Amino acid sequence: MSDMFDWNEIAQAKKMAKTSDHSLCGNVIAEYRDYIIVVEFGAKLHGYMIPKSRVESYDGRDIYLNIPRSLLSSFDF
Repeated sequence: MSDMFDWNEIAQAKKMAKTSDHSLCGNVIAEYRDYIIVVEFGAKLHGYMIPKSRVESYDGRDIYLNIPRSLLSSFDF
């Protein structure tokens, strides 16, 4: 299903990504092969390289991942 998304447009608009438990995890800033790059801006900068297969849906506003916040650090780079 994530193949149907215009990842270039999503990255240019810096759409927000949310975990499966509805926690904000950052903005989509790029697409790299079969991954999306999500950066969480704040006191500390965190970057996540998330497989597109872990994207559950996109509602035109936010990207929803099928990853809970507790497992997000396993995608940290």
